[in-house]
Amino acid sequence: MTISKAQIFNITLNILGVSTPLENANCTDNRAILLNNYYELARDFVLKDFDWNFASAYKTLSLFEQDTPIKQFSCCYRYPNDCICAREVFKNNDSKLQKFVITSMDNGDKVILTNAQNAVLRYTRRVEKEVFFSCEFSMALSYYLASLTSSVLTGSLQKGEMAYEKYQKLLRHSKALNAQEGIDVIYDDNTYLEARG
Repeated sequence: MTISKAQIFNITLNILGVSTPLENANCTDNRAILLNNYYELARDFVLKDFDWNFASAYKTLSLFEQDTPIKQFSCCYRYPNDCICAREVFKNNDSKLQKFVITSMDNGDKVILTNAQNAVLRYTRRVEKEVFFSCEFSMALSYYLASLTSSVLTGSLQKGEMAYEKYQKLLRHSKALNAQEGIDVIYDDNTYLEARG
């Protein structure tokens, strides 16, 4: 099932007890204008708040031209433009995780410092097209958006607090669902037979 921004806005309104839907996300309705004001920040916040499978990406990092500002790290890499949150760094062709820090250079460029040569970053990327959102993410975003906009849309801080509590519960549930996708350890038949023998 694919979802649109208008659907996310209407789910947000329903969460807050507003039953009249928006025709589309870009209409001149004051509710749509308010939701659009918060939307990108809310989307990026929810992306960063959890390591969503659908937004996970890998990138071989590009070296930054300047020397590393912290001498305990030998390599300084550019922070990817679409990165919402850096999750793990490892050497190319090696799954061993490497220590890293995120900092900014004097000119404001964000960089990744590590000792890994040919470093690969696993990160949460910015996903802007709603068609790629998972259903769990769409629901979490709707509840988070409701928590941010409740006082203006309904005049109720309590509804916003309840929406935020539900958002936190959805994140916990999403962690369990995320964990069901993929596999960490591969068992071969020989290992199983030896264990039984």
